[in-house]
Amino acid sequence: MNKIALIIKREYLVRVKKKSFIIMTFLGPLLFTALMVGAVLVATSDSTKHNVLIVDPSGYLIAQEVADYKKNGLERPRFKDSEDLVYEFTTITPTEEDFKNSHHTLWVQIDSVTYGDGMTEFFVKKLPSLGVQDQIQEELESALEQWRVKKFGMDWKTYQSVKQGVTLNLHNIEKPDEGDDLRMRAGVGFGFALVIYMFIFIYGVQVMRGVIEEKTSRVIEVIISSVKPFQLMMGKVIGIGLVGLTQVILWAIFSGVAFTIVAAIMGTTAEVPGTLNGQALAQAGAGGSMSALENNESLSFLLNVPWFQIIFAFIFYFIGGFLLYASLFAAIGAAVDSETDTQQFMPIVTIPLIFGFIVSEFLWQNPEGTMGTVFGIIPLTSPVVMMVKTSMGWNAGNIWQLILSVVLLIATFIGTVWMAGRIYRVGILMYGKKATYKELWKWMWYKG
Repeated sequence: MNKIALIIKREYLVRVKKKSFIIMTFLGPLLFTALMVGAVLVATSDSTKHNVLIVDPSGYLIAQEVADYKKNGLERPRFKDSEDLVYEFTTITPTEEDFKNSHHTLWVQIDSVTYGDGMTEFFVKKLPSLGVQDQIQEELESALEQWRVKKFGMDWKTYQSVKQGVTLNLHNIEKPDEGDDLRMRAGVGFGFALVIYMFIFIYGVQVMRGVIEEKTSRVIEVIISSVKPFQLMMGKVIGIGLVGLTQVILWAIFSGVAFTIVAAIMGTTAEVPGTLNGQALAQAGAGGSMSALENNESLSFLLNVPWFQIIFAFIFYFIGGFLLYASLFAAIGAAVDSETDTQQFMPIVTIPLIFGFIVSEFLWQNPEGTMGTVFGIIPLTSPVVMMVKTSMGWNAGNIWQLILSVVLLIATFIGTVWMAGRIYRVGILMYGKKATYKELWKWMWYKG
């Protein structure tokens, strides 16, 4: 055990002291935050001033009909010009050549089909942002709605007073306390599942590469003279796993700080999910306590998430899943002489993990699907799938799934480590011979 501890210490310290680890630990959260903020800004912003030509041969939506909101009883003008958008109306359909040579940048073509089902042809010289597209679409929808109301002889204000959308207020008879946030909680679990999925892939491959490097450099021959192959494998797996765990924890901390700073700068702190606004805090401080805080919808949802169960499950499946897969990666590294030779064995490890991720995504969309129960129990997929299941909560009726999943994962991990250790002890000293599945089977049962 002391030798394993020394190997763990060596693997951990060597990797955390590398410049690449230090740089990515600090740079990773910054890049991720910048990517998220940049993606939102690019998708919603557009500095181009667009001249929008709305072609309506029937003439129903010409400017005089839709812009005079006082005459039509509208609450606000339709197709109101702004700094980004200027609307022009015509009943004459231009040719593409005319549009290219005009000062218009966007062309909306309305026809009889548009009045029926809303399908509208949209021509552009330069692709506008999603924000601009949404604004034009909203104006068209409102204008067409107004036209339909007038066609059937209704008053606009009367129509607005009787118009009512439909909201499905979900009630789960079997689980009355869950309300309609089950899918949202499944989304929280999917986020944790994604972390485990990425962690296993990234650091599992590092275990494999580390074994290959030591094997090809013949350093392994010196190390084996003082420690057993199994001790070396376990020390390497656990050491690299701790490196990954350290980086994930630091990323979570730094990402939280980065998002908080960015939200404060952009003035959206009050809109961040789970962030209390000033009114909620004031009510809480005035004696409203939990009842006042629960009025905040985002906070109410977060309070319903079984955080203790999720964190406990995350730690267990994070460690169990990594040790299971990392031992397999170590066995593959010991069985080959170069990284290019690993391709024949990689599908055995990667396919179950990828499939588990796909099941988790489907489970997010259908939280109580049968696939989640089945693949949450199977050890090769449970580290990812069970995070989504756990986020939805456990009760007396389904706790057996969690217990069975935990027992099978532990049993499979022990069996996998034994199998990987048998392959590892032979493979690390084999050179020049290309391993096959038949050879690996022989190595597992080799005595000596």
